[in-house]
Amino acid sequence: MTSPKKEGEQNVLFSDMQLEKLYVPLLFREGPGVGLPGVGLPGVGLPGVGLWGWAVGLLFLCCLPLQAQTVFDQYFAQAQAFDKAFPREKVFLHFDNTCYYQGDTIWYKAYVVDAATLKPSRISKPLYVELVDQLGNVHERQIVKLTDGEGSGRISLVNTFFTGYYEVRAYTKWMLTFSDDPQYFSRTLPIYRKRLSPSEPRSIAEYRMDSSMKQRPTEKAKGLTARFFPEGGRLVKGLTSVVGIETFSQDAGWVDISGFLLDEKGNRTSLVATIHDGMGSFLYTPGEKPATVEFDYGGKTYRFTLPEAENNGCVMRVNSRQDEIDVRVDANVDVKGLALFVFSQGAPVSYAPVNSRQIRIPTDGLPPGILRLSLIDEQGEILADRFCFVAPEKAMTLQGTTDRHVYEPHTKATCHLRLTDADGQPVSNAVVSVAIRDAADTDIIAGDDNIATNLLLTSDLKGYIHQPGFYFSDHSASRRKMLDNLLIIRGWQTHDIEQAIGKKTFAPRYLPEDQLTLYGQVKSWFGKIQRGIGVTILAQNDSINIAGSTTTDSLGYFSVPIDDFSGRMEALIQTRKDGKQFNRNTSVSLFRTFEPPLRPLDYRETHPLTSLSTQRIEAAIDSLYGLGTEDQDSIRQIDEVVVTAKRKRYDLNKETQAFERDIVAYYNIRQIVDRMRDEGKTVVDDLGHLLYQLNPNKFDRDGTQYGTAPLRFSIGGKNIDRSFVNKGALEHIETALLYQDQFRRTSYGYNSENYRVEENEMTDFFTNSTSETDTINLGLQHENYVRCDLTVDPGFEAWRSYKATHGIRRTYIQGYEPQEQHPQGSSRLLYWNPSLRTDENGEINIETLTGDYPTCISISAQAIHEGQPIAVTIESLPPK
Repeated sequence: MTSPKKEGEQNVLFSDMQLEKLYVPLLFREGPGVGLPGVGLPGVGLPGVGLWGWAVGLLFLCCLPLQAQTVFDQYFAQAQAFDKAFPREKVFLHFDNTCYYQGDTIWYKAYVVDAATLKPSRISKPLYVELVDQLGNVHERQIVKLTDGEGSGRISLVNTFFTGYYEVRAYTKWMLTFSDDPQYFSRTLPIYRKRLSPSEPRSIAEYRMDSSMKQRPTEKAKGLTARFFPEGGRLVKGLTSVVGIETFSQDAGWVDISGFLLDEKGNRTSLVATIHDGMGSFLYTPGEKPATVEFDYGGKTYRFTLPEAENNGCVMRVNSRQDEIDVRVDANVDVKGLALFVFSQGAPVSYAPVNSRQIRIPTDGLPPGILRLSLIDEQGEILADRFCFVAPEKAMTLQGTTDRHVYEPHTKATCHLRLTDADGQPVSNAVVSVAIRDAADTDIIAGDDNIATNLLLTSDLKGYIHQPGFYFSDHSASRRKMLDNLLIIRGWQTHDIEQAIGKKTFAPRYLPEDQLTLYGQVKSWFGKIQRGIGVTILAQNDSINIAGSTTTDSLGYFSVPIDDFSGRMEALIQTRKDGKQFNRNTSVSLFRTFEPPLRPLDYRETHPLTSLSTQRIEAAIDSLYGLGTEDQDSIRQIDEVVVTAKRKRYDLNKETQAFERDIVAYYNIRQIVDRMRDEGKTVVDDLGHLLYQLNPNKFDRDGTQYGTAPLRFSIGGKNIDRSFVNKGALEHIETALLYQDQFRRTSYGYNSENYRVEENEMTDFFTNSTSETDTINLGLQHENYVRCDLTVDPGFEAWRSYKATHGIRRTYIQGYEPQEQHPQGSSRLLYWNPSLRTDENGEINIETLTGDYPTCISISAQAIHEGQPIAVTIESLPPK
């Protein structure tokens, strides 16, 4: 049923178009320079990104026997075919906890789905999961093997030297193919200092790192900043539009504030206000000159100029109602031949010619989540673009209970989960990932960002979305307005409509990976392609040895499948001309440097809100041991006792904090060298020269100075001669930590067992050191210097002279993450299972033990079943 048509409106009933499927199977060999058909356009060359061995059915869209009669029918058919040829993927990670400490382990479950259907994706097999520190350095990269779109893994924080707000991001190689700014999963997690006791407050270090280390982009905000977003993407003079506004400051993040719209003469004409998370909207009719908006904030008056308006054109205004979407199209010139297209995850849902100013779209039957409304003319130009949201209907429900509100230490806890469909019937054989946590030690709000809010909303929006569950909690008119503001401001045009309808050429940057393969290219040191060169790879770890050989093709490329091993393996890559006795000295590049660009962290990500349940949890725990007046007779006084336990060294905290403040730089040498060689750059086997390349403003060419201070080298705090690290030893060095110190002061190393700074005995810096008298005088002068403390390969010997072998590249190659089972019953994470299944009654029953302290428990359960994302967070709190 459709609602009655109002005067001047066009009522559009959407139905699927039938398109004859014509697949032309084409075999491509992955590799730079391979011809790839464009969409409706002649073939274009695929960029050189190291691609091989993919067979896929593509569509020659320009050859399709289109049955439609109008240009818009053709655009729609092209978009349908494009979506079938190039389906999208989405990723979500379910974590075992919301915050971590140095030495913890991050456990996660990965869900990879088809973006349009939200059903398990079978496009990609490898999933890349990265832990990125606050500066933007990739601390660890893992590869998860996907089976039916699911996988799991763990990230150890034992060697996480820096505390801070770490970003975990996950993506498939195919997800990076569509845009310079692609979609991918991203979540920021706080990693705190290791605590000596549960009573020690959580803390994150404040580092004073060298400016050369700042890689992650930041939002530039001074005082108050306002940004404006015209609905539909443009303003036209004389036409009233909705303008979204976002306000934020450097010291407080987003700011809810009110001000005034000023006309060209500076007169106040209407109120402008942000209403939620610093976002709002207002009506604006542009004149000859842009208007301004005025705010009073922090005792200052700020004025911001709106964007320039175009002289002629059309605008689109959208009003999302409970059961329909109203679209209004206005123009100040005679615009003919327009159509409104509706897309969901890049897939065209339907379209309708614009024959009147008002169009009504019933939401019944539309895909849930974000829809994209695009106003397109006959030439294929996008005149207006807008996101809107359709709430899911008939959703499954996951509910849970616990057997108690408060638990004593080492007590059995029983948890019950039940999954039902929209009619209340049990859903059996659904896979659910479940984490049971110590609620007293989980300080970050856990339930707002889950698989449902992510896949249906935040994964299609730009940047960090604060507490997305807020927009799902009800569907009132005021909540829909706030959601509309969010969509206007954070709408992210990740799908190029002009490519989809055949007006632009599309060439994928990467092709789907159905197996894990090592791709590379061999060139001479002078950049000349080395064809017909034999490439031998020898790899090993503690338990596996792998050997394989291949030959480069006419462009110097080679590929080696590595789909059958797991973990990180040291590898030697040997290049030799067939029939020759000696190795060919070459430059071997590996195509493994693909990754998304770094994004700025939002203020709320680095200043997270703590759970509102914290006080209730503390009160519940206190009540567990509380005694009323009627219990006074049960109190007994014991004799005097003597405590013989050693007093903990709380001064370790101060020593650690002082040491952290002295840190000036940190380099992952292994990662830097591998990337440089993968990019075909020449690497001189000299640590001092490499440091100069990384920061020529601080290091001298010989690596003897950092700024004006002498540079001293050590391994784990043990001093070594500088010459030892410049004799072919560069590829044996893992990391370099630089910190300020004073001559003859006790040196520091980092003990990975207790995550605290420990003292090390001093040894002579150089074999030809100064005299004892000179050393004492230097010590009395407190000469400042910078120590470069190194971590090296196991078995590295500082007194040996290492030399790179002719024609052999030493590196690490990475296979899939080994699957490991979580040891149940730890102090903070009480239970973790990424693959539980509901029984015939739709139920899951779990028993686990609590930790060393009284607590309440928190349950996080998430799943995706038959294309429906489902999540629930339960805390065993006493009723209010």
